[in-house]
Amino acid sequence: MKTLYLFIALSMILDSAITNAQQQQFIPDNKYESIVKPGSKFGWIEFKKGTPYKGDNIFNQAPDLLNMSGDDALSIFKTNTDLAGNKHYKYAQYYKGIRVEGVEQYAHERNGELHLINGDFVEGLNMDINPLITPEQSVKTTLAAFPAKKYMWQDSIAEANFKLKKNDPDATLYPTPELLIVKRNAREESIANNYTLAYRMYVFAKIPQIAKYVYIDAVTGELIRTRELEYNCNSTSYETTYNGTRTVYTDFRTEECDISGDDVTKYFSINDCNAGTEIRSYYSASYDAFDYGEDYLKCSDDNIWYTSGSTKMVMTSLWAVAQAFKYFDVTYGHESFDGSSGLIDIFNNKTYFTDDDDEPYCGNANYTNIIDNLSFGAGSDCETGTLDDYNPLDIVGHEYTHGIVEYAHFDALDYSEESGALNESFADIFGEMVEHYIEGGEMTWLHGEDMTTGPNRSFINPNDVNDPDTYFGSYWASLDGDDNGGVHTNSSVQNHMFYLLSEGGSGTNDNGIEYYVDGIGWNAARCIAWQAMMEYLDGSDGYIIARNAWIQSAIDLYGSCSQEVISVGQAWQAVGVTEFTAFDRASICGSFVSIGYADATYGIENSTLVFDDFLLDCTTTIYTTASVTFESGYYIQLNPGFTALSGATLTAWIDPCEVSDYDPDEVRLADTENYSEEEFSPSINTRFNLYPSPADNYITIDLYLENPTDVVISIFDIAGNKVSEKLYQSTIINGNSSIASDTKQLSNGMYIAVVQMDGISWQEKFIVQH
Repeated sequence: MKTLYLFIALSMILDSAITNAQQQQFIPDNKYESIVKPGSKFGWIEFKKGTPYKGDNIFNQAPDLLNMSGDDALSIFKTNTDLAGNKHYKYAQYYKGIRVEGVEQYAHERNGELHLINGDFVEGLNMDINPLITPEQSVKTTLAAFPAKKYMWQDSIAEANFKLKKNDPDATLYPTPELLIVKRNAREESIANNYTLAYRMYVFAKIPQIAKYVYIDAVTGELIRTRELEYNCNSTSYETTYNGTRTVYTDFRTEECDISGDDVTKYFSINDCNAGTEIRSYYSASYDAFDYGEDYLKCSDDNIWYTSGSTKMVMTSLWAVAQAFKYFDVTYGHESFDGSSGLIDIFNNKTYFTDDDDEPYCGNANYTNIIDNLSFGAGSDCETGTLDDYNPLDIVGHEYTHGIVEYAHFDALDYSEESGALNESFADIFGEMVEHYIEGGEMTWLHGEDMTTGPNRSFINPNDVNDPDTYFGSYWASLDGDDNGGVHTNSSVQNHMFYLLSEGGSGTNDNGIEYYVDGIGWNAARCIAWQAMMEYLDGSDGYIIARNAWIQSAIDLYGSCSQEVISVGQAWQAVGVTEFTAFDRASICGSFVSIGYADATYGIENSTLVFDDFLLDCTTTIYTTASVTFESGYYIQLNPGFTALSGATLTAWIDPCEVSDYDPDEVRLADTENYSEEEFSPSINTRFNLYPSPADNYITIDLYLENPTDVVISIFDIAGNKVSEKLYQSTIINGNSSIASDTKQLSNGMYIAVVQMDGISWQEKFIVQH
């Protein structure tokens, strides 16, 4: 693993409190100080080892962690154990028994101990939860707002398929209102006065095409807003025969075939080879055809199929979707979209319409939420079976991934702004994984590269196709603009991060920050991506939270001191998202006058926080009124010029490596006795434990040494002054041993015990309190 040295010169001047756009510093009550790590934020609270809480009861036992009232509740709706054996509990927020849409908390256990809670919580809700209009009235308002010639529930085949997909004979595509507490304005903050009681219902229509959530105020009856349920991707052109001759599975059965409407017994464009998950591939009548709005299965008398036109497109899609199913099933044990089973419908030759003039076009593909349909257009010429049908493997895998994202959480990554960009990016990432899984060879790192017009997105150099490679950098799309706030453009930031994480790289980003990333390979990178997507990200989460999620996922899978974790931090730094890393190098110069927080990152430059090159000659002042936390991954170095005035509160927090008993944490002055990282690398066959803390008259250090060796135990105060040192010879220390060290003469405060042997060292902080 590449050695990484970390320094923070605590010397940064700020004239006002440091704040964060997405997360505020969490300042716990006294009763939580001993179990919550300093530097935790609301929405991302980390726990020290030995916390008494468990993931399945944390919010019942400690509701004041989130300032919950008696009317608030968090209820588990899903529990999952990941590939590393870590357990994850997913909670939904309820107020007076009504679910708050899009608000979820997650509790994570590692080795049976709670180590993190993250997510959203809306505090201060205060409303009457009794609606003044009936569900029937809300449906009437919805249908009046979205009239259609043919709704989906009026199509008997679509209605029957929906019952099969949901495994519920009572399921229906007719709008079914659900009483929720929802955001009145989806783009505004998640604060109590932006929430209202509303009915949410889906409405699907075939003519015209409609797929939306509709929100009706449950008190006034007004239409509040809508939310799209189709996840569309960019128009492209490409060849449909890029995979050559492949095996396609069909099913011999009695069904209705083509336009005739008669039941026949033949081979059908249905893959029924996966238990519980049937894949059906339909041809959708063209926009200008007399039967527009109708969908047909293809059939063959002898399982020898036409190799052109609509049949070619239908069969290609049937094969490609089956490959996406196979990838997720084999790689992650995840069947279909929801991880268990279910019918998958594919619609080929779908017609799309522009938003501005309602003109039809065919160059697109999409996944439709709730009804779980995959649809593919026939390309720019609107002719099926030609060189630009819209169903190559990476695009099929992309749309399939949208379905998985939708079922990962109660409320999936919302398809707008930054959360929508992340949704699109995960679809791009796993679209590439599906393509590589089937085709093999070198990774192309291009999306839609089989198209005759070339790729529409590049992981390697997004700027080549006018997409950003840096957060809010060149080509960043306005979050208030078209394409739901630039979801297909801004997705390239995470795409590029994933490429750098996989392959490595160096350069200078749009913020002028030089970066170097140690690549960990695409296999490890995709494991981290899956963990972040499935266990940590939902709702309106943006890039800052995504960075947290990727780092935590790497810790879950590979350990907190692993190269994988360090590389994730490097890769996010490279694309300009560096708000919470503990693995970068930074200097901080200036004054703190109130509550503040800073960590070892390259931050986005703004009026309150600027990180620069490593400095040794600037000053830092912590004033009497200030309460400041500094956080690092390895150690914090206090240089000459650092001053903390009497009455100030300063916390210097080293985030420990929890994958072993070794914690490479130091707090020291620049001119005191120093240790290199190599010295803090004990043998895996050596074990240490220090207790109690706080200590009164003595501390006990338990040692296990596989081989006899001399041991030196030194005690340093927080200023780095050595206050005691004792040699224990190998004739005394061998195997399992316990050493008692006298602390009666030490004043109250924090100390560091350093154990040295054979050129290696281990250290642990402890507190003396008489």
